[in-house]
Amino acid sequence: MVYVTEDFLETPHGKSSCVSCHNGNPAASDKQGAHEGLTALPGDSADVYCGRCHAEIVSTFETSLHFNQKGYFVRIANRTGFDIQGNPELMEHYNEECGKCHASCGQCHVSRPVSVQGGFVNGHKFDKPDRDDNCVACHGSRVGAEYLGQNEGFQPDLHRFKPGGGNCSFCHSGSEMHGSGTIYTYRYLKLEMPRCEDCHQDDEAANIYHQRHWSHESLPKLACQVCHSQPYKNCNGCHTGGAGITGSSYMKFKIAKNKFNLEAANRDYDYVTVRHIPIAPDTYASWGISDLANFSSEPTWKYATPHNIQKWTALTTVAEGQGCGENCHNSAEYYLLTSDLLNYEVEANQEIVMDDKL
Repeated sequence: MVYVTEDFLETPHGKSSCVSCHNGNPAASDKQGAHEGLTALPGDSADVYCGRCHAEIVSTFETSLHFNQKGYFVRIANRTGFDIQGNPELMEHYNEECGKCHASCGQCHVSRPVSVQGGFVNGHKFDKPDRDDNCVACHGSRVGAEYLGQNEGFQPDLHRFKPGGGNCSFCHSGSEMHGSGTIYTYRYLKLEMPRCEDCHQDDEAANIYHQRHWSHESLPKLACQVCHSQPYKNCNGCHTGGAGITGSSYMKFKIAKNKFNLEAANRDYDYVTVRHIPIAPDTYASWGISDLANFSSEPTWKYATPHNIQKWTALTTVAEGQGCGENCHNSAEYYLLTSDLLNYEVEANQEIVMDDKL
């Protein structure tokens, strides 16, 4: 048998016939005939195939951002001023380039995603997503490299070495990935997403810095990454039509005002880490959108949760007798300032820059 190991046949999925998920013609005696009407990726039609046994999960999966990519469509609509989903020509462009990165049941639980050339992870066996072959296959250049310590000169996330920390599911649950039944337009609005405070609530008053920057009633509240992250990868522009990322990525650590309206997810921080996203006014020029009329409708530096946590960082490590203010409050290096912005993005980020803190 091709692609199927003998021990797979002893699993629940292996005890089902091939045609129950893949269709085809079981009466044929040759490959071409057997593949007539074949469904190569049944996970792409989860309601038809996976839902037979996993109805509860499939009932909400269409609301998962991994599947519907709603966040991308809303971001594009905000900057263009119209919804590209109503334009067949633009959707053809989108599906050829951006749309390849959506996930389905099979691309997380049995094979590598199609966008990274696919291939079974473990001989057709169904299992929890594999960190390297599933999650990092798509999220490797930023999240994966940060978490695993693959950026030269920087350490892996300390959670990697915790029991169970070798897998992304250490923080990210199945319910978060599968959708909740609510359609979100931005991943950080999701209530079921993990927060550092979920596990570290007992540390709220552990030291004077937590007392001032985490739990104080009147002082500004900081996201945990503001103190406990290392520099992370940023990109300035991405272009359709095969041009890809414009310019080289670069390592930066930037703090900005939290004007991202994320209170719905209990992310009521006053200051957060931000990452430059790959967007430029002419990003979609090859699609016939020569200019983004509402380019400044959203910041180009966006709310970010770097996956490179350390207890001691450039901000928390100071000389004996000094407080963290020596590295943070008295330094412009870590603040997002107007001087960090390209001319065409000043207006887009005016609400989050920290010029007034110098």
